[in-house]
Amino acid sequence: MSEPYLGFVHDNRMTPELHKFIEGLKENKFFGNQCKKCGKKFVPPRGVCPCGSTDLTWFEEKPEGTLYTWTIVHFAPEAISRKVNVPYAAGVIEFADGLKLLAHMGSLAVKPKVGLKVRVKADKLDTGDYVYRIVPA
Repeated sequence: MSEPYLGFVHDNRMTPELHKFIEGLKENKFFGNQCKKCGKKFVPPRGVCPCGSTDLTWFEEKPEGTLYTWTIVHFAPEAISRKVNVPYAAGVIEFADGLKLLAHMGSLAVKPKVGLKVRVKADKLDTGDYVYRIVPA
């Protein structure tokens, strides 16, 4: 199963769950899934829970929240090093229900602040890959 790395999703390896997630973000919808066996929630969604169950249900909430934390990355991981310029910001968005998502924030002109109102948005890169980013709300 292909999982995104800091928000980068390779189009040719996109799982059905990630496809629904990215398509939802394009329409300003935020989808995740939840294990019916143990109750754990996932964003981005996945096909199998760590408990081993594949019995997952979908949920939707607004793709908006607050910036929980952030950092500046000076050395990009190899998986995305040819697709991004460093330094860049990575952050964690916290949603109303307490769920959190790590995502790329891109190059910043202004220093972000914890507590800033933000949202998650999908962008298609020149490479054909998708990235979901945290952007100001």
